[in-house]
Amino acid sequence: MAAEFLTPGSHKFFAPNGISFHYLVRGRGPLVVVQSVGWGPSMHLYSNSMRRLEENFTVLYFEARGIGKSSRPASGDEMSTRTLASDLDHLRTHLKMDQLQLVGHSNGGAIALAYAEDFPDKVKKLVLINHELQGFNSDNFQTYAAARKDHPVYGPALATIIRLMQEPPTTDQDFEERLHQAVPYYMHDTQKAQLMIEALKGGSISVWNFINQSRCDSQEKFSAVSGLSKVHAKTLVINGKTDGICSEAAARKVAEELGNRAELVLIEQAGHLPWLEQPEAFFPAVEKFFLD
Repeated sequence: MAAEFLTPGSHKFFAPNGISFHYLVRGRGPLVVVQSVGWGPSMHLYSNSMRRLEENFTVLYFEARGIGKSSRPASGDEMSTRTLASDLDHLRTHLKMDQLQLVGHSNGGAIALAYAEDFPDKVKKLVLINHELQGFNSDNFQTYAAARKDHPVYGPALATIIRLMQEPPTTDQDFEERLHQAVPYYMHDTQKAQLMIEALKGGSISVWNFINQSRCDSQEKFSAVSGLSKVHAKTLVINGKTDGICSEAAARKVAEELGNRAELVLIEQAGHLPWLEQPEAFFPAVEKFFLD
């Protein structure tokens, strides 16, 4: 490990693929890398809301290519989740580390899982939070949408999400406004939507990433399910039980396939962001997992 690359504050490095990557370091203790999502919001969603981890760990918040202060690749064709996963190995090499301990949420979880599949010996421990599982078929979105479409708060938020998928925004500002309108749908308790809005403050959002990652993933058709047998890392799978975005069934599938390498924690009264809605159930589970 190169200590100079883990001093508190913002860091940048240039990878052999020509991309300049940005990351933020805070806290003290064993190193944990938090992977951002690849589809738009910067690392602030996590660096603003996961600070409790910094009490026991050195936390490195890593921004995906095109996100925040990390630069874009030469082509929008280089934006699949699996391609973004390879960037974690550029980070590992930069840090001069043999293995990483990773945290990934939602699409960030898909990126971290793809890395653990493609570079199995390079991941020591892996935490997947309400993660996207590419190649897994579920009626989760349809089930929740049917139940929530007429709800006075969920309904308009759902309509915004559907419009995002059918009519993508054309500017970062439009994307940010629509995401804020969609936020209640991510929560178990819609009155806690402001917690996610607060977590996004100070950050940026990239419609370029949103459009290109979605397109590349639909073209590549990568199946993370078929690669689960390659994962060596001890894995903690955490899921809020009322998530209309990423399914409990996907979390259970990963835990089942990994067998004794995995621990499954399902958090009641939590949606897509369990650390915001139920911090006293979430953080102790993650802390125990990494410290054991």
